[in-house]
Amino acid sequence: MDRDDTLEKARSLRRDDELEDSLNLFEELLSHYPDDQLILFEVGGAYDLLGSEVEAIPFYQRAVDEGLEGEELQECLICLGSCHRAIGEFQDSVDVLKAFTDRFPESRAGLPFLALAYYSNEQYEEAVSLLLELVLDTTSDEDILAYADPLDYFRDHLDEVWDD
Repeated sequence: MDRDDTLEKARSLRRDDELEDSLNLFEELLSHYPDDQLILFEVGGAYDLLGSEVEAIPFYQRAVDEGLEGEELQECLICLGSCHRAIGEFQDSVDVLKAFTDRFPESRAGLPFLALAYYSNEQYEEAVSLLLELVLDTTSDEDILAYADPLDYFRDHLDEVWDD
């Protein structure tokens, strides 16, 4: 079984929305390459797309543990954190997504997911603050930018009120 050709065929099945067939092919590939971090990641992704987050998590985690790198590692950590959140493991979600932001500080891709994890973990201030930071750092909307200074202030003072 040729690893790269089979990977591409399984990905093609996934793109064609043949998710069960794609999963079967990824699992067959995994039986030939049981410690391959990319295949572990793809198996996790196949389960995730099928709504089987509980089954996806160990494959994502093993892919990380086996040394997945680069863009695939970034996507894997986001997916792993998102799966933890989806099944109610909110602190695990925060931990994984915080690890993503620490490891890849130049990437903003994980920040919305971290904000969602904070929210689910009842860390509301962190969630809103992070989303405000993300909006302020990424928007080009002049209407929002007109209020950048007060929004930046309130980002760190969400519960502040003024007494007369």
